[in-house]
Amino acid sequence: MRALARPLLASVFVVDGVDALRHPEKHTAMLEPYGPALDKAAETVPGVPTSRTTLVRVSGGASVAAGLLLALGKAPRLAAATLAVIGLGSTVVRHPFWSKKGEERREELSAFLSRGAVTAGAVFAATDRRGKPSLAWQYQNWREHREDLAQVSDDFEEQLAEVKAKAKEKVARAKS
Repeated sequence: MRALARPLLASVFVVDGVDALRHPEKHTAMLEPYGPALDKAAETVPGVPTSRTTLVRVSGGASVAAGLLLALGKAPRLAAATLAVIGLGSTVVRHPFWSKKGEERREELSAFLSRGAVTAGAVFAATDRRGKPSLAWQYQNWREHREDLAQVSDDFEEQLAEVKAKAKEKVARAKS
């Protein structure tokens, strides 16, 4: 199931990222209402590009890279988490239904919810451990059962030593 689901989920982000790289002006125009907040972020956070076009291209490139990693199953949780962050931002920027009226609002809300569902899929993919428990659970379980595990290990070592001793006896008898 994962072999089909991950590439399908990733395809949305890859296509969008390629479009952002090829046509950044269209994506840049959608950022205009958020200009003051982006300017403040660029001043406050080191490394945030001041140019909207650069910001769009960086986001598009990250979307393509993370999408391809997810599709190929390479570092899928990290790739999916990256796509979830990118998806959240792009959903809010692209579909501001709260600023629309009437039919246009319904269309934007529908698009917002659709894109939000894709982003939620990325969140689920980021938390997918393929049925394995988290490291935190494994550690807590080990702490709770370490004495039991130590006893089992000691018992196993004793049994192994007995089996080895019997095997040596049999080998020695067979040689004589």
